[in-house]
Amino acid sequence: MSSPAGTPQRSWSPSTAVRRAIAGERIELATLLERRVVFVAGKGGTGRSTMTAALALLGARAGKRVLAIDVEAKGDLAAALGSPPAGFAPRVVQHDLSVLELRTDESFQEYLNIYFKVPRVTRLTPLARVFDFIATGVPGPRDMLVVGKIAYEERRKEPGSRSPVWDLILVDCAAGGQVESHLGAAKAMLTLVRGGLIRAQVEWIDALIRDSRRTTVVLCALPEEMPVIEAIELHERLRMGSGVAVDVCLLNRAVVEPVTAAHRHLMTALIDPEHAEVVAQHLGGSPLPLDAGLELQAHLYDTTARYLRQLRNKLPMPVVPVPLIVDRTGLTTTRAVADALSNRLG
Repeated sequence: MSSPAGTPQRSWSPSTAVRRAIAGERIELATLLERRVVFVAGKGGTGRSTMTAALALLGARAGKRVLAIDVEAKGDLAAALGSPPAGFAPRVVQHDLSVLELRTDESFQEYLNIYFKVPRVTRLTPLARVFDFIATGVPGPRDMLVVGKIAYEERRKEPGSRSPVWDLILVDCAAGGQVESHLGAAKAMLTLVRGGLIRAQVEWIDALIRDSRRTTVVLCALPEEMPVIEAIELHERLRMGSGVAVDVCLLNRAVVEPVTAAHRHLMTALIDPEHAEVVAQHLGGSPLPLDAGLELQAHLYDTTARYLRQLRNKLPMPVVPVPLIVDRTGLTTTRAVADALSNRLG
């Protein structure tokens, strides 16, 4: 549609550089889902629970028996899968998909029961109370209980079989620096424990964390300054600290649809004074909010592209934009995110 005479032209369209920033690299979904344990990490509010849930759905769709673990036990992961809060025991929430919420005290009780035959239903002995104080009161052992439970589930076999209970474990990590403590706990404990049963256990946990064929981290960020900076810094700290591999960074709530010249021409015609009255009658109000929405879309698209470039310049792995999905948190949104991830990672 041509613009009326005397009306300024607004013919902006995204540059080639912006389009390339949005397109970016790809990582095969099948490659990511081949791992045994995938930790989903990032700053609070970046959508870790939804991303973990979406990846868990994709794993189940691929025919894998999936365990999704909520480290902070807030119920957000279960809610993202359309379920009420889970407990410490794995609970089925979707076909081939179970959820478990970590609790330090129950992890400790389970550890004592498995390795020291202390019944979980009885009161702790005085010696066990000392262990309990150390394990839940000192940061290092407490972090080991978290990562140790995850490693135990990865190693667990079906009764009377050599087949693992789980084909894939997705972990909704704690926010910020806590994930560093969890993933670096085994490496730190190796400097403290010189021998015996505990040393052997810590060694195989550390081996799992460092094995890039079995374990990886998925970083989450938003197209905003602080989440992007934290994702970059977290990757460096994980690399230097625990030595865990990072396969991909997901830029959540990305605006990936550009405002084209055709959009601009149409909006120019709609807000032209010559047609304003007729358009207002059809809309039941001024068309200016539509124009403002178009400008906001263009701004958010440029912002997404800028932060994608920053992440790709700083991170040595693919950075994948996950489109903004405007909906309440829940299974519907999780399925939409899973579909978007499948298209982006396919």
